[in-house]
Amino acid sequence: MKETTSQNTTTECDHCGNPIRLVRIESKLGDDTKVFCCEGCETVYSIIHSLGGSYYYNLKGNTKLSPVEIEENESEIENELVYQKFVRPSGEFSEVSIQITNIHCSACVWINEKVLNEEEGILSAQINFASGRARIRFDKSKIKISRILSLIRAIGYKPILFSPTEGNLQKSKQLKNLLLRIGVAGFCFGNIMILSVALYSGYFTGIDLNLKRMFHYASWVFATPAYLYSGFPFMSGFLTSIRRRTLSMDFLLFLGISMAYFYSVFVTLTDKGEVYFDSVAMIYFFILIGKYFEEKARVFASDKLESILCKLPETSVRISEDVETTIPSSEIRLGDKIQVAPGKRIPVDAILLSKETYVDESFLTGESVPIRKQTGDSILAGSLTMDNPALILANSDYHASTLSSLKLRLEEALHLKPKIQILTERIASYFISVVFLLAFVCFGVWMFVTNGNLEQSLVTTISVLIVACPCALGISVPTALVTNHILNAEKGVLLKNPSVVETLAKANTIYLDKTGTLTEGKFLVRLVTVSEEHLPFVYRIEKEINHPLAKSLVRYLSPFHLVKEKAKEMELLHIQNIPGQGVKGTILWMGNEHSVLIGNQALLKDQNIKIDSHTDKEGSIIYVAIDSKMLGQFVLADEVRLGAHSFVTLLKQMIPKIAILSGDRFPAVKSIANTLGIQQFYSDLSPEEKANIIQDSQNKGNVVIMVGDGINDSLSLARANVSISHTEAEDMSLEKSDVVLTSGNLNGLIHSLLSAKKTKEVILQNIIISFCYNSIMLPLAMFGLMLPVICAVFMACSSLTVLINSLSIRIRIPKWKPSI
Repeated sequence: MKETTSQNTTTECDHCGNPIRLVRIESKLGDDTKVFCCEGCETVYSIIHSLGGSYYYNLKGNTKLSPVEIEENESEIENELVYQKFVRPSGEFSEVSIQITNIHCSACVWINEKVLNEEEGILSAQINFASGRARIRFDKSKIKISRILSLIRAIGYKPILFSPTEGNLQKSKQLKNLLLRIGVAGFCFGNIMILSVALYSGYFTGIDLNLKRMFHYASWVFATPAYLYSGFPFMSGFLTSIRRRTLSMDFLLFLGISMAYFYSVFVTLTDKGEVYFDSVAMIYFFILIGKYFEEKARVFASDKLESILCKLPETSVRISEDVETTIPSSEIRLGDKIQVAPGKRIPVDAILLSKETYVDESFLTGESVPIRKQTGDSILAGSLTMDNPALILANSDYHASTLSSLKLRLEEALHLKPKIQILTERIASYFISVVFLLAFVCFGVWMFVTNGNLEQSLVTTISVLIVACPCALGISVPTALVTNHILNAEKGVLLKNPSVVETLAKANTIYLDKTGTLTEGKFLVRLVTVSEEHLPFVYRIEKEINHPLAKSLVRYLSPFHLVKEKAKEMELLHIQNIPGQGVKGTILWMGNEHSVLIGNQALLKDQNIKIDSHTDKEGSIIYVAIDSKMLGQFVLADEVRLGAHSFVTLLKQMIPKIAILSGDRFPAVKSIANTLGIQQFYSDLSPEEKANIIQDSQNKGNVVIMVGDGINDSLSLARANVSISHTEAEDMSLEKSDVVLTSGNLNGLIHSLLSAKKTKEVILQNIIISFCYNSIMLPLAMFGLMLPVICAVFMACSSLTVLINSLSIRIRIPKWKPSI
């Protein structure tokens, strides 16, 4: 219960301790009623209180804090246009992306996630360190966007609602800002060094006191802009750490540089000792260069993600009753007919209505070989038409296309954190506390050893604070993972969970579904014994099913106009997909209800229907029974998928054990296995039997990958260590999958395995580099063997080394040439 009143009172705010003069906010927390001067203080108090904050207020005592500032234009955020532009639905709730512009380290990520997740109405908050972007899922009925922004701002960070266009402008502005700070630091550093040459010479040969004093004051003048302007981001992080009583990388860095700066000011005013103004400017110069390259890598990663959607055309030509209309592509809806000229991109997932065309899917698959598409074939959004004009039928809205969902799922994956990243972030947060304590111990020991030599003690302490900042450790995992995600996206592979990278890297067993995975899934009907009067029942049922066999039957029956016309008059009352067996439906026709079964031998046996016909033809047999009587069968033959031979050949070089799991008949499975050179295969399997085979393999210590695309694969996909499907698969299979191939190209799986192994290797290298750097440099700094400037150089170099090592994944993945 909260009440806001305007009144004249001198009551103090329960959070910041400042007098309440104009606005008084009362809030019921537990059994007590608290009063606040603004909503920001009320929010922060609630969070601190929920985190056990009585200790915080005991420490604060009577100290007054600066009131939380809430921007005056915040009320403008709460309007329908803002919500339409930035907020998207997420199940029953809503989701918004927010760019937090001053995320510096893993500690920043932790405190923001902690504060946001504690707020009522926010269901989850995940921040991607690499892009600095937060993905927040919230309940609009309980919390507003303006409150979320205030919450982030109240703990010292700068939130901006994210949209692709404005996000790019903001990133460009941040890079320019960093370059300007580097320029100021470099200019100041250069001029101070000119003055320092005289001071260093005078240190050894002697110098007039007045001249020395003049050089000190001149150096002070040049060092101050570097300290205040170039170091402002670190100063902001330092103050934020103090306000929230936590330690961060910025706290260590700015504390060390401030000690050098103010000690130098003391020397300048008292003429006692030597100044270190050159170190202040030089440290900022080198560290900002490292920050610039880190930010550049973030921009590169974000631009790669945004470039996915840039493949879609801005406008399209819609055909309605033979009238062509140019419309914005964003207005395309399910069922629209779209004309695409040669050399243009397909704007939405669609079915080809034209006779034939060739398309280039290299933006998704990484392969530029044109793919032939015929009438009825699916075409992915973003595909480039090569020769003939293409008339297509949209089978999704523009914003629901594969390309749009790919970008969304990719961003979701980047917000998730694997166990190793969580571990390194936790280590980094503890390490900061240890370093802070070591710095105090170091100062005390040096004061004792040097008989009170303040200058030497301060210089050594400054070196410890700067050299031990665990920036390299903080970026060791996320930079490698972001690079891996980008490379996979370029090859048409979506990793829905970053934890899958480590599992892929150590997988030693792979099970492959046959139909639609190793084969084209475009079955040719070899034999039909169903009478013409019963074919409409088959067409009416199968057109509702998203399975390769069903699609093949629909494709076969589509040219028969009488079949289609009769099917339109039939009313489908009920339909049930039975995994591993077929489909059961109820159709109302001519006033009578008919029970229809279409599936394999197991389906009819379970319904006690006698099978009284057999065939010697090789292929998949689909039985048809109506009203508990078998009326015939279809025999369909599938063909090996294009490129499956080279896929299996390459796979054998990486995975020791490869096997086929199929619910199809033994002859059909054996034929495919022999053709592809796969020694082990299983046939006539139910979904449960597939899952049990995977479980048995896991019990023997194997790390198992399952590749499938049907409902009957969903159980085995869920059971496997890594599950892989593609965008033409059943929705249930996609939901269970850890990896999605955005087209049917199996070579994407080869790339994901190679990149996973290399990424795991690079992550381990990054962590080793980080620990080696700190374990070597920290003792050297504590023993006084490194000056602060040298420490800054090594700190920047360690971060750059980790960053470059992560980016090198692109060129270090083993080269291989896919075959079509």
